[in-house]
Amino acid sequence: MKFNYMQCWNGAMGLLGAHKEAIIAIAGVFLFLPTLLFAQYVAQPILTGDEDMDGLFAIYSAYFNENALSIMASNLVISFGGLAIYFALAPSRDNTVAESLMAALKAFLVYLVANLLTGLVALPGLILFVIPGLYLTCRLILVPVIVADQQERNPIELLKKSWSLTKDNGFSILMFILIIAIVGTIAVSVVQAVTGVGVGLVTGGAGWPFIENLVAALVGTAFQLVLTVVTVSIYLELTGKKAAV
Repeated sequence: MKFNYMQCWNGAMGLLGAHKEAIIAIAGVFLFLPTLLFAQYVAQPILTGDEDMDGLFAIYSAYFNENALSIMASNLVISFGGLAIYFALAPSRDNTVAESLMAALKAFLVYLVANLLTGLVALPGLILFVIPGLYLTCRLILVPVIVADQQERNPIELLKKSWSLTKDNGFSILMFILIIAIVGTIAVSVVQAVTGVGVGLVTGGAGWPFIENLVAALVGTAFQLVLTVVTVSIYLELTGKKAAV
């Protein structure tokens, strides 16, 4: 099926509105909270702006080495929450929040393996030419929805099914996701900048890290939710399925 930008966006907003209670419940615990805690308790690398590539590599290597456990735990919790939201939105399911969480737990290992394979497929393209890597990623973007909506638990078959569903629409999906990503990134940056200026004025320049981290976690979670419902809407459009409300 051909890909329609406006229809897909309207479908995504419809999904967000129809499933807002389940989405907010899962996202609050498994997306927002880990993001806030990580920002609050794990200090980011301090850069002066004069670092060369070797200097940046050394700084970030030390940062990842010192915070490997926190980074891994945070990413696993957020990934699990994201998968649970896909289960809540899957057209073939009508789950409660608890049922979505349990279903996501049962499929989580398969999901992680499929994500690893997706990364391995896209990485050479990202390193060499960027655009081919992004294209490959978009061809495999439906993997988490297929995990949630279908009974397939073979990671290789998950990639094959996503590749088949996105046939002839890879570049259309890429452009659509890029538009959302660019607009979303600008919006998030503006909100964070305004928050930083406002907090700076109120505190006399001292700042209030908790408020800044809270706002950053909120807008970051909202952005991730938009990308999630858009991905499900792409799946619905390309399969011709209807959303379960």
